[in-house]
Amino acid sequence: MRIDTVATLEDIKNEHIDNRTVIVIDVLRASSTIVTALESGFTSVIPVKTKTEALAMRSLNSIVSGEWHGKKLDGFDYNNSPSILQKKTTHTGKELILTTTNGTRAIEKAASANKLLIGCFLNASSCIKEAINQNRNLTLYCAGTRGEFALEDGLAAGLMVSIIRTRVPSTETCDFSKAMETCYLQLAKRLPDILFSTITGKRLFENLNSEDIKYCGQVDISNIVPILIENRIVSIHPS
Repeated sequence: MRIDTVATLEDIKNEHIDNRTVIVIDVLRASSTIVTALESGFTSVIPVKTKTEALAMRSLNSIVSGEWHGKKLDGFDYNNSPSILQKKTTHTGKELILTTTNGTRAIEKAASANKLLIGCFLNASSCIKEAINQNRNLTLYCAGTRGEFALEDGLAAGLMVSIIRTRVPSTETCDFSKAMETCYLQLAKRLPDILFSTITGKRLFENLNSEDIKYCGQVDISNIVPILIENRIVSIHPS
């Protein structure tokens, strides 16, 4: 098994996708929102590219959530906020329609993978367990922020590399995967506080989203593994 880690939304290539398991990582906040949505009772999450597309899909059985550059979109029910979703209790049986600056675009770009999973700190171990079950080469796809590398995504990728190398010592890794694993092991004890110092974290803090930052920095509080099936993200629980 081999792990490759991709640094940003634009860096994905066909060789990172074809016949591989891909884990899309957007810690702040799309991946964390998707995990939390499925944990809180949504039957599925439908990722879409634009505000117009999201609003056109709205129905009595759906909630529309999203952001652009960290700010809630006009006409949407929620921002891209996992901490808000976690507090709500009226989602059972509904679908979440989600659009975000980077995360949903990353999902679209990697949709042709053999299996596409959604991962973050919240479900890192469960996500890696399912990736091991797939027994294919693995791409950790960091969404990044506004075309740049996002440290929080790299740290989550580093955590996943560490988990898989512990469970499957023979795993091969690219140099960037090794670097992210080392970075995570150096900074793990500073979670979630370190997320406040990242580029994305600073933007969220300025927009009064401190609760999301704290929430997204929690490790392994969920065993849900979101998987993309026919343009919908649903949850599985790895055996």
